[in-house]
Amino acid sequence: MLKKGILNARLAEALAGLRHKDRFVVSDCGLPVQQGIEVIDLAVVFGVPRFEQVLDALKSQLVLENAVIAQEARDGLPEKWIRERFDIPVSYIPHNGAAGFKDSLRDARFVIRTGETTSFANVIFQCGVPF
Repeated sequence: MLKKGILNARLAEALAGLRHKDRFVVSDCGLPVQQGIEVIDLAVVFGVPRFEQVLDALKSQLVLENAVIAQEARDGLPEKWIRERFDIPVSYIPHNGAAGFKDSLRDARFVIRTGETTSFANVIFQCGVPF
């Protein structure tokens, strides 16, 4: 029995499989995800778990080198939550359209779905290396 860290078995397995340059997503509860992309669904009810709580759990587990969020989230709570926790560059792309955020999900290894209901609380993280 683990005494700390990620307890969700599927999430722990997915995180352990990430390598340098791999991308994954942390999403609100409403982000549409294309078929064929694994969704690790942590949502229980609206607001549980919060986007912030999942970011907190991931912070000590991973080395990240950058983040991508929707332009619509710029200067909003989702960007604030990411910047408070991770000292990495954040770039912006439109939420919709060709080469937009939703379209960029196809390159993700998986999506972690939270219960978050704050609009545009979605981020694509790219993994780094600890050396």
